[in-house]
Amino acid sequence: MVFLPEKYHSLTKANPGRKVLNVWYMSLILIVSLTFLVEATEQGSSLEDQVIQIFEQNCARAGCHVGSTPMMGLKLTREEFYARTVNQPSVEKPELMRIKPGEPDESYLIKKIIGEPDIIGSRMPFGRDPLTDEEIAIIVEWVKELKTTAVAHPPVAIKDPALPFLSWKVVNLPTSRMVDKGNWLFLIEHRFFPKLSSGYETFYGLDGSGIIFLNMGYAVSDRLFLNLGRSNSQDEVEFNVKYSLKQQFENDPLPLAAALLFSTNWVTEKKGDESRFRSEAFKFSLQAILSSKLHQEFSLNVVPGILINPNSELNNEDPLITLGIAGRAHLWKSISIIGEWVPIVSGFTLTSTFGAFNRFDSWGGGIELTVGGHAFHIIVSNSAGLTTPQYLQGGDLDIEDFDLRLGFNIFRPLQF
Repeated sequence: MVFLPEKYHSLTKANPGRKVLNVWYMSLILIVSLTFLVEATEQGSSLEDQVIQIFEQNCARAGCHVGSTPMMGLKLTREEFYARTVNQPSVEKPELMRIKPGEPDESYLIKKIIGEPDIIGSRMPFGRDPLTDEEIAIIVEWVKELKTTAVAHPPVAIKDPALPFLSWKVVNLPTSRMVDKGNWLFLIEHRFFPKLSSGYETFYGLDGSGIIFLNMGYAVSDRLFLNLGRSNSQDEVEFNVKYSLKQQFENDPLPLAAALLFSTNWVTEKKGDESRFRSEAFKFSLQAILSSKLHQEFSLNVVPGILINPNSELNNEDPLITLGIAGRAHLWKSISIIGEWVPIVSGFTLTSTFGAFNRFDSWGGGIELTVGGHAFHIIVSNSAGLTTPQYLQGGDLDIEDFDLRLGFNIFRPLQF
């Protein structure tokens, strides 16, 4: 309540015109009072709440420190950030705690957001503007106020799934990795069609034509993922549904992750008077994905599959049955070696991709780089095919002749 002098009230009564001034004066007093109240409330909010807001705005983003498979196992959401940081050893430097209560100089998370020279990898947040000096000061002050003898949070059991593969495909074969609910995944796959052995005339294949497969998918839930893609080879459109059956955890009695992938493909390329909607233009496949992290540095992927109607030019041919085998070996930091082989068990029918006849089991391998939840592959392969039916049908190059072509995959999770 605002108390005004008695003289002020008498002047107002004597001069009604001062009523307008009175209203203005009272409004000004109210605005100033509310301003001080808001500032006091903001200053009175806990440091922990401010730290949570900083993490949520800058770090808890798709492909980074959020979801079922956060980077470095560090989830910085409101519910879990404390349990995953305070007195928890860092992955990159286990001798240092992510947050050491009362000692910001010895807390690895502080070192990462400041960008000190002794950190491993890049300054955080990766791919975004660094935190402001004010934001860093708030986090440092919060660490200083933490007391190991008076922890306000009860301990939380952290049980994250193991991640046998960091990408959603090895080369062409799918892995068991899922996308977090509500997030999108953009994927572009590219294969340069000329062989490396074509020499300088095609700049070892890089100047030649290319096969491209563009994909965009959405995670309906942590277990269910829908994807739509299109390849410029035969103008083939692919829609697939991926469902997670099981994830692998540390000390799991059944140490594997399992998923199913059902794909429907439509060859939309127009040929003469034939209808795009002819029955032969549609293909259906089912793959069972079994992934296992056998060792901290090595993972195995086994993918049996069946393809109905492998040849869009024929009717009533036998189903194609394959048994894909793939592996990933971690080399250093974010770099790994990947490789796969997809032998045809039965039902082989001679087909072609981009005008090349598929006479051999498809295979591929290369280098994987994973940064900030995103993945990039530089690969070599004997197959020009990128859609599920195309690579299951085999490749056109003979590995015994060391024939191969270059290509790349780019995976990028998105959050809108």
